[in-house]
Amino acid sequence: MKIIQFRKLRLFKSDEIFPLRKKPESGRPEERTWIKKVISNPFFYIIFFSAIISFFISFFPTRPLPVIRVGEIASKDIISPIEITVEDTQATEKRKAQAEATIPPVYFYNLKIVSSTQEKIKQLFESGRAWVSSTPATSLKNLQKTISETLALDLDENTLNSLAKLKFSAELEQLLSDVIAPILSREIILSRNLFTHGETEKGLLVIKGKEEKLLKAVEVMELKEARNLLISEISALELPTRTKNILKVLAPMLIAPTINYDQAETEVRRLRARNSVEPVFYTIKKGKVIIRKGDEVTAETIKQIILINQKISSQPHWLINFFGLSVLYSIIFFFIWLFIDTVFRGENKLSLLWMMGLTLFLSFLAYKASLFIAEALGSSITLVSLEKEALVFAFPFQLGAFLFTMATASEISIIYCMVNSLLAGYLLNGDYFLVVFVLLGGISVIYGLKYYFPHSRSAILKTGLMVLAPFQVILVIIFHLIKQSFGNFPSLGTEIFSSLVGGLLSAAGAFVLMPVFETIFGFLTPSKLHELTNSDLPIFRQLALEAPGTYHHSLIVSTLAEKAAEEIKADSVLVKAGGLYHDIGKLKRPEYFSENQNPGFNVHQELTPSLSTLVIINHVKDGIELARKLKLPRKIIDMIAQHHGTTIVRYFYQKAKEKYDPELHKIEAEDYRYPGPTPKSKEAGLILLADSVEAAARSLKSATRENLKRVITEIFNAHLQDGQLDDCGFSLKDLRIIANSFLNTLYAIYHPRPTYPGFEFERKTEKKEENKKNNGRNYQQTEEKPDSSEKN
Repeated sequence: MKIIQFRKLRLFKSDEIFPLRKKPESGRPEERTWIKKVISNPFFYIIFFSAIISFFISFFPTRPLPVIRVGEIASKDIISPIEITVEDTQATEKRKAQAEATIPPVYFYNLKIVSSTQEKIKQLFESGRAWVSSTPATSLKNLQKTISETLALDLDENTLNSLAKLKFSAELEQLLSDVIAPILSREIILSRNLFTHGETEKGLLVIKGKEEKLLKAVEVMELKEARNLLISEISALELPTRTKNILKVLAPMLIAPTINYDQAETEVRRLRARNSVEPVFYTIKKGKVIIRKGDEVTAETIKQIILINQKISSQPHWLINFFGLSVLYSIIFFFIWLFIDTVFRGENKLSLLWMMGLTLFLSFLAYKASLFIAEALGSSITLVSLEKEALVFAFPFQLGAFLFTMATASEISIIYCMVNSLLAGYLLNGDYFLVVFVLLGGISVIYGLKYYFPHSRSAILKTGLMVLAPFQVILVIIFHLIKQSFGNFPSLGTEIFSSLVGGLLSAAGAFVLMPVFETIFGFLTPSKLHELTNSDLPIFRQLALEAPGTYHHSLIVSTLAEKAAEEIKADSVLVKAGGLYHDIGKLKRPEYFSENQNPGFNVHQELTPSLSTLVIINHVKDGIELARKLKLPRKIIDMIAQHHGTTIVRYFYQKAKEKYDPELHKIEAEDYRYPGPTPKSKEAGLILLADSVEAAARSLKSATRENLKRVITEIFNAHLQDGQLDDCGFSLKDLRIIANSFLNTLYAIYHPRPTYPGFEFERKTEKKEENKKNNGRNYQQTEEKPDSSEKN
């Protein structure tokens, strides 16, 4: 297929096009009040919705529970308004006491006891040997006194005489040390009667250097037992009787307790054991019934009420939380506005921001109400497991996702899903799996509506039932696989049922609210547009009966524009609606437009060019008024206003120039222009081009493919040079695609058919055709499309 080329494309306007020169407006321009300036400022909506959402999240301070006394009868159910986790001080103290009780008393072994005893033995024998060798010899009593004072040993005279006779020999000294040493290496205490720290029950821990040894109380020797053991061991030795007697007297006197109770170390170890015990906590869940109506108040009930009230009173002021949330949501809404301002064209940017804030606020209220209902069900129904954590999946999380997907583009819908998932996660204690559940559920709604059920309002319910609900069930099962928590089948069943209910509730709520949002924000959903393009509507039946030519023209314009819109990825359903409604203003005076006139009479022959122009131009104004009366959406009204742009009614302009003397009458092109404005969107631009091309194609005697190409090229060049397409965002690629789409559609409409054998239609109608040419239609259609006769 040969592509249409714009060979005569001009970048500079020629004088033939009559560039638009706006007349100076009389009077001062209307000044906007400060209220309008504030309302039209996006930061007003950013601050407003941030503040209102943060307020409703952080306000609602929790009321303390009523104070009651032990023994009273509760006059109503007392339910915990918050979830708290508190330390069970009694249980914690009991565990600490148990840990402390397991620590045995600590005794330390005197490592110096052997050496100090041997030193005492050495001093004893050195003193004796010194006494023996002294000159002159001192009395035995002096030696006895010296030993008693210096070594604290009370030796009798017989023992000293025996030692003196042996001259305090070194062999005896060594023998005494060897006999005592094994006994002193054992654990010896003065008396077991001193075991007053639980040694009998728990034993005792003896620390001997770096070695620790736990002994039973019976394993520790009393001093008396140690001395008796020492005497028996001495008796068993093969020694002279005198030596044994001396050892039996001296050795017991040198034995002393080897272990002593270490109170400081014992207390340190018991304190360490207490501190190693983790506190015991218990949780009072939100919604738990502390005491039921008619029950007697117990000390435990009072304790729980006091703990809850203490927790409530210790919470920080709500203004702190409000300030933090306000800053957070202001940042979020600011980035949302930057995204909207960057991605979207048109005048509905503030409406998108407003809808975002309102939908999030309504979603918050829905979540709060659902949370209240879930807590009430969880505390009142005991026959089945209805925990709040399982009922959360029944919340209408995707209410806003349905509304945004039906009313706006997928890009802003995904942004809403992200913010909505964060809001839901915050309200429900930062549950990560819940955030993922809400986010992925919203995305499934977007693609379910856009690609499976895009055209009817019932698509919301179909998507909720056939896409969202099953997908949420799959997500619940996936979460249990990740958590490996398939043991609690009642809870899993509740979550699956809740996810089904949540999908249906979201769809039902959106189905009810969708008409309200369409009215408030002026958004057009595919279902609304399909309702507006129903050919059985009264306006179309009236148009077909009273202005059949205009009705047929509108059908062709909508067909041309819709097909082209599909190819350039514009809103084809909106374009179709705009094409059907763009000329409804002609219903007021249908006989003034050539497509509705009967052959042989032209009403404009009796009017001046300026008056004819006024009648032709006014069909735009009449169309706007009728559209408002029909309560058509704003976008369609804009298309009606923009479908001629600011083009010139060229036929009557030229007729005026021919009729009036330019010296007596000043003929200005601006007086013969449509008021506009020029198209502001691709959809409106398509209506302008399709309207002009269809009207020009009707003027062709022979609608061959080459003639249609020439018409399309001339019309497009004329509008480009006149600046009619400057504001609608077409690229050259778009124009080339549109031109080829128009060519294919028009050729399909006007293509020649094979002749009917046996009939001579042309000869019989030749005279009629000649008359038709002379009845005034060749003056270029009365509505006068601006490009049909223009020569470049």
